[in-house]
Amino acid sequence: MEATGDGHGWIMAAVDSHELPLVRYARRLLGDVDLAADAVQHAFVQLCGESQATAGENPGPWLFRVCRNRAIDHLRRAGRERSLVELEGESSGPAVGGAAGGDPATTAERGELAARLRDLLRELPPPQREAIDLWCEGFTTREIAVITGRTEGHVRVLTHRGLTTLRSHPSVRGLVAAEPSVTRSL
Repeated sequence: MEATGDGHGWIMAAVDSHELPLVRYARRLLGDVDLAADAVQHAFVQLCGESQATAGENPGPWLFRVCRNRAIDHLRRAGRERSLVELEGESSGPAVGGAAGGDPATTAERGELAARLRDLLRELPPPQREAIDLWCEGFTTREIAVITGRTEGHVRVLTHRGLTTLRSHPSVRGLVAAEPSVTRSL
């Protein structure tokens, strides 16, 4: 997006590229669409008060960090002592299926696989799940470290342990044995 005359075109570009991933991330953390929307809105309002130099060339990690902090504030303010795992169990995201017009059997299999993987992700400890969620959003280890306030080494360990746990689960092992190309994506 081109910069507007007021010099805030970079903010609109950030909204265009990061709003939906932020909403998905906040919803997974909070388990509530309205609270997630509030956390995302807060992140963008904070971005409006920052200079482009402060937010960086790519404001994504900065936005995710602010959104995460706001989500944690929501949880604390509500007095919730429930873990993120319980909150994740309450959310019901859309099933991931095949493209419209595809083979119905393949679409059903993909939907079942996506649902099973979501269930397996919910079983991971919250720090591992969060690292994998952000990794799946396309963030680098360094960016995940900035977002979560952890060291890069800790993020690598969390991601590795989470993926190892997923790979070692019997249903995933059966899938990997049946289709070797899946190994690369896990």
